[in-house]
Amino acid sequence: MNLTKSGRLITWLLILLAISLFLAGCSGARSYRNAAASGKTYEVSPGFREFYNSLGGEVILGPAISQNFNYQSYECQYTANALMCLNPVVLGAGRFGLFPLGTALNVREDPSENVSNSGSRVVNGYTIYEEFVTLYDQLSGVVYTGNPLTQVHLNYPQQRIEQFFENVGLYRKFSDPPGTVRLLAYGAASCTKECNYHPALEAMILDSSNTISDQSLLEGLGKVGNSSVFGQPLTQPYLAMDGKQEQVYENVILYTEGNSGTVKLRPLSILLNMLTMEPGEKVYGNQNGVVFYSVKDGLGYHVPIVFDEFISAHGGTILSGDPIADVIEYQSGIYRQCFTNYCLDYAPSAPEDQRVTIAPLGSLYLEQMQKSVTLQQPTVISPDTVALQLSEQYKQLPSTEPQKIDLFVYRKEDQQPLAGFESYLQLNLPDGSTYNSVLPVTQSDGRSTVIIPSMKNIPNGSILTYQVCLKSASTQPICAAGSYLVWKIP
Repeated sequence: MNLTKSGRLITWLLILLAISLFLAGCSGARSYRNAAASGKTYEVSPGFREFYNSLGGEVILGPAISQNFNYQSYECQYTANALMCLNPVVLGAGRFGLFPLGTALNVREDPSENVSNSGSRVVNGYTIYEEFVTLYDQLSGVVYTGNPLTQVHLNYPQQRIEQFFENVGLYRKFSDPPGTVRLLAYGAASCTKECNYHPALEAMILDSSNTISDQSLLEGLGKVGNSSVFGQPLTQPYLAMDGKQEQVYENVILYTEGNSGTVKLRPLSILLNMLTMEPGEKVYGNQNGVVFYSVKDGLGYHVPIVFDEFISAHGGTILSGDPIADVIEYQSGIYRQCFTNYCLDYAPSAPEDQRVTIAPLGSLYLEQMQKSVTLQQPTVISPDTVALQLSEQYKQLPSTEPQKIDLFVYRKEDQQPLAGFESYLQLNLPDGSTYNSVLPVTQSDGRSTVIIPSMKNIPNGSILTYQVCLKSASTQPICAAGSYLVWKIP
């Protein structure tokens, strides 16, 4: 992107932000929440039962996900988190062991040469994370856990602290209390052909060398430019609930349409209930760094040129679908615009070839698909957990016309809409007074609407600012603000 285009984009964003005052946006949607495991499980083989229970049983090792099988001179059985094996020619407890799946998964990094020994457990140059020591010892240390393969790491995409060992991997979710340690799904990651088991997303090993090679649906998508912008596949192709083949990628969802086998993108933004706005009239053009996408009766959305160029280079609007909202600043310094089939992010401070990317929403779709039917944990109402998004029907209107304000209340963690929230609006008038109104409670889609009546005495050219706040039990106010222009052409 050259300096001229960059300047146009910045001009457009400044205009957009100044007029709309989008102070709150969509959640980054880059984290994984717990989702239920699913798939085929088996009884633990009688020969392994005592050994299995001695290591913590299903709570620690997970369920058995394969039947007994022979491997070289051993008898083995997969669990979700490990591979149990026994040597039939050896007697006693020494006949049992866990196979080094971590080594087979090619998870490895060099040990540190300068490791502090002050109160830490260090094995072969690797410091065992202090919260993992208890489970490490419970599994008899090196005997069943194996030697460390990595130092401890913070895995932000999957929201966990993790460390890989030869036989098992240990992790704790960021959201769990300290000391709540579990095993990574080594077994499920290794047994991809014989097993039909999908672990909880929080325990998956998404960056292992055991990558998903079947990308046949992608091949049927046609000319898309550089398909790497879709990210890595998170699943093999599978039969979806509607009977169509489907495959989840990090950023998009592919599926086959009809008997022809044509491959298309699922309307991911719609399925995830991303923020939508009513289309408006064309106000800006190329000179402002935007392209106007008309979607209905001459109304549409302003799309930054850099987004338009990205879409054109990657299959056009046939793949992206129409825009469903204007640009918002969903995170400090990161701008997002959602289209029917995916959302685009713009990071001005990133390297030039990485400034425009497709938002990684595939994991949210996968989570929604695998979500447990059990009740979700209650959300503590606070500005850290709940957000508001506001939009006006008209960015400018004469004082003789009413204005409609739309409110969307959602949970920041996963952008899920929140129902049953009452809120109030305060509109600041030019004479220093205010207009106040109570909004109806939000419906199941998290939305509510209020109509501001016409105010004929408002001077032409006035910018009216307003604020909507939740009536909640939070000790801190949860609010969002916006503005619009009162304008009638003389």
